[in-house]
Amino acid sequence: MVTVETLAGEGPRYTAPMVCLPALWAGPASWRSAGALLAHRGWHCHLVDIRGVPGGIAGRGTAVGAYAATLGAPPVLVGHDAGALVALATAGRTPIAALVLVAPLHAPRAIRLGARGTLALVLGRPVPPPVASDWLDLLAPDAAVVRAGLGPEDARAVREALSGRGASDAVPSVPTLVVAGTHDRLLPPSAASTVARALGAELASVDGGGHWLLAGAAWQATVRLVHRWLVQALGEPLLDRYAEAMAERAADETDEE
Repeated sequence: MVTVETLAGEGPRYTAPMVCLPALWAGPASWRSAGALLAHRGWHCHLVDIRGVPGGIAGRGTAVGAYAATLGAPPVLVGHDAGALVALATAGRTPIAALVLVAPLHAPRAIRLGARGTLALVLGRPVPPPVASDWLDLLAPDAAVVRAGLGPEDARAVREALSGRGASDAVPSVPTLVVAGTHDRLLPPSAASTVARALGAELASVDGGGHWLLAGAAWQATVRLVHRWLVQALGEPLLDRYAEAMAERAADETDEE
């Protein structure tokens, strides 16, 4: 079962709600800054915690799909890291408006779990977050803030995510964007291009960004890029509610006069 934090959009601007899926070991806290800025731009954001969902990537996709089906309209799925794999798994189970995959894991052998994490993975026990900087590639104090929101992760989900499972499963007829940092050691530019081609997706780069694009110096650029692409990709159907809201606001202002 998923748990969710909701950030209401400032004015009902868009017909599609946004479901934000976190990285391995992360929960809603990893999305709060980005989600708050997206909400300020009019998106109704659902920050999902999937760490307690069994069944690996597929199980999480099923759970998120069940939640998405309650939202009243096909959502935009935005997934970071392993959250991108869950977004792909979800998209195969329920109607969605668009997919945004932020630094998706792609056979990320560079993640070093350390002796404790490796033993937990082998034994099928909850796996602690990695301590190496290749995954959480942020400087202090940003790294400390993110790390405070991390927790143990299901061994099956870690095993599947580290294999890159699901990273090449395209979702036909769904607008898809891959967002990659130019300095991401887990998804270098050549790998990002490979993933985007396999998915039939557009590729957008965040200059100077690493793997952790939701914090540090790159997070606002990432949010602006995602927002701009969604408005351009979804076009008039997405903006219908925004136009209606503006008309209602103008009518209200006229009545007040």
